[in-house]
Amino acid sequence: MAQLPLISVNLATVALESMLYGVFLVLALTFLYLHFSRVGSQRSGGTPVLSAYFTPVLFGSMFVMLTVTGHWVMTVYRLFDAFVNFMGGKVPLLYYSDLALTTEAVKIGFLIATIITCDILFIYRLWTVWGYNYYVIILPCFTVLGLCVAGPGVVYELTQVGSGNTVFIASLSRWISADYAFTFVTNVYSSVGIGWRVWRARQRTGSYGGGNLMRVLVTIVESAALYTSYTIFFFGSYQAQSNLQYTAVDTLCPIAGIAFMMINVRVGLGWAQRAHPSTSSGITSRRTAMQEQQSFAMRPVAVDISKVVDTDDGLPMGVKSELPV
Repeated sequence: MAQLPLISVNLATVALESMLYGVFLVLALTFLYLHFSRVGSQRSGGTPVLSAYFTPVLFGSMFVMLTVTGHWVMTVYRLFDAFVNFMGGKVPLLYYSDLALTTEAVKIGFLIATIITCDILFIYRLWTVWGYNYYVIILPCFTVLGLCVAGPGVVYELTQVGSGNTVFIASLSRWISADYAFTFVTNVYSSVGIGWRVWRARQRTGSYGGGNLMRVLVTIVESAALYTSYTIFFFGSYQAQSNLQYTAVDTLCPIAGIAFMMINVRVGLGWAQRAHPSTSSGITSRRTAMQEQQSFAMRPVAVDISKVVDTDDGLPMGVKSELPV
């Protein structure tokens, strides 16, 4: 199998990552708009402003925006460094072949920070969906701890790579394989756990709220499938020792951010739908309300009230309350 040229791979990486970063940025800004719009609509209801604004998901989302942006900036910076600054831009191949450069270590550091943050927030969602059950998150907590060790291990080994060595050497391969295994297990476990819990909530609620829960379930599955399949693509190209892995690993950062923001936006759209129900006209809605009031006054009505809690953890309203812990 012919090896892909290193220069061509890195040029393609800049174009692909820039496109994916644009998609991520649109999703991230949409989530922030929906989040702050929701908080603004709840201020009149007496909700504490600070606790509504500063949620774990918001902090995590802003940190992911910082790391994904930092990774993209380093990718573009390395392009100019290779073709303009490094030895007058005469030997870009030598620049991209040197894995021990500080710019490469910083770029990989942003990638590791993004993956760790997304995995932690995925576990946080799993924890809240399961009614704050600590036993459910024991396994993914251990895998995230492993990632926190293996991730910096990759960055350190990159700085120790000697001239002429590639990313496929044994000292790096061990750490990269460990990173892949840890994040893969975390995402598959958390996705299955959340998906099963939401599906059970859909079965229990029936037609009431079932459509919204089903849309959230589909979004979770699509997000997990996107990230998991892309990590498989990266690891497969790395094990094949193809230079395609350079493109895969650099675009993995915005892919992780997109998969994370997809769920945030889906939940944010659910908030917007509940906050702004659609009506055909104001007159029709008032007329309907008067008819309902007269109907209720004419005969006794049995009302079955279920407790529904709207949380700020990035989850659909009512999932936790509909299922027993």
